[in-house]
Amino acid sequence: MSSLVNSKVGRAFIFSVFSITALAGLISGALFAYSPDLPEIENLDDYAPGTITRVFDRNNKLIGEFQTQRRDIISYDDIPEVLRNAIVAAEDGSFFEHNGISIPAVIRTIVTDLSRGELAQGASTLTMQLARNITVGGERLGLEKNWERKLREIYYTFQLEKRYTKNEILTLYANEMYLGTATQAANGVEAASQLYFGKTAKDLTLGEAALIAGIFQSPARQSPLASIERATARRNYTLRRMAAEGFITADTADSEMTKPIVLAERQQRVNSVAPYFLEEVRQHLEQEYGANRLYEDGLTVRSTLDIDLQRAANEAVSQGLRTLDKRHGFRGPSTNVLTGDGAVSVIEDFSHSRWRYPLAVGDMVPAVVTGMTDDSVEVRVGNHILNIDQDGYRWARRTL
Repeated sequence: MSSLVNSKVGRAFIFSVFSITALAGLISGALFAYSPDLPEIENLDDYAPGTITRVFDRNNKLIGEFQTQRRDIISYDDIPEVLRNAIVAAEDGSFFEHNGISIPAVIRTIVTDLSRGELAQGASTLTMQLARNITVGGERLGLEKNWERKLREIYYTFQLEKRYTKNEILTLYANEMYLGTATQAANGVEAASQLYFGKTAKDLTLGEAALIAGIFQSPARQSPLASIERATARRNYTLRRMAAEGFITADTADSEMTKPIVLAERQQRVNSVAPYFLEEVRQHLEQEYGANRLYEDGLTVRSTLDIDLQRAANEAVSQGLRTLDKRHGFRGPSTNVLTGDGAVSVIEDFSHSRWRYPLAVGDMVPAVVTGMTDDSVEVRVGNHILNIDQDGYRWARRTL
């Protein structure tokens, strides 16, 4: 029995050594053939992705932004340790140990891919993901899944690891990767922190950092704006990985996983406060400095507008229109949640995306009417049940 076990162990060891040697030879030969035709990684020294041009009012308050990518570049020191640890735990636990390629993962991938006859299972380290996403020498790495693309990825991965420190690679990765949804852009961790939690990355809590690190895998599907359930699952996965890597204790991870995800209140798009004024500013800047500088260089623009006075004027117009509209009486519900588009079978199951955010006095929010008596109407807003008395809905019976 012992000899049988030893025999199996021996064969496994020999196979592993052979696989690693063969893999190293295969990669070395392929890279030798491809490398003369590929641009050098030195171009990354001038890496400068597009950043946001911001327009401020006379009191230095933000009134508008122009950008092709929603991104704020931050330094390594501005990425908090808790977020750095979360990213490494979720995406590449051996990041600080390997030289860009995880040999065991690559072997698993090759075995799986050869058995399927296609390049299906990934083995991308953090550095390989960065190599896939960055622009080198004006040439974007192709997204098609084939062996040539993978070899190009490996080539750039070795170049990155050779030229930059691990901290520099992690900083590039944190600033480069897309973390938004299909409709809410966020390039890099700073933009994601602002989008989801309304704060800078350096102020993230453990749970918030774990959520952002967790959605690197597939932000369009796993963002809390797309699915709070999937986002929670990815946050919890990252917390468990952080515990496994020794960044936090298991008790801390368990405690954090019981907490709900609380998103920042969705802010009104600043560009909508004074859209015509901003368009005049945009046209002037594009004529004066060109489109590239306007949308890519992160300009800071000071203007003469007073945003507080502009908001007051906007609110006065809005209130006047609402008062006029009420004179027409109740127009009927916007939809029936039991029979309309996206209908639910039980009214308690209905949810609205606006309900994910905190409520404040004066907010206009959608509500579901759940009951009515002779002197009150019961409505639901998220988990809140509210009663509106006759004074609150008397306008609904009025007509001009």
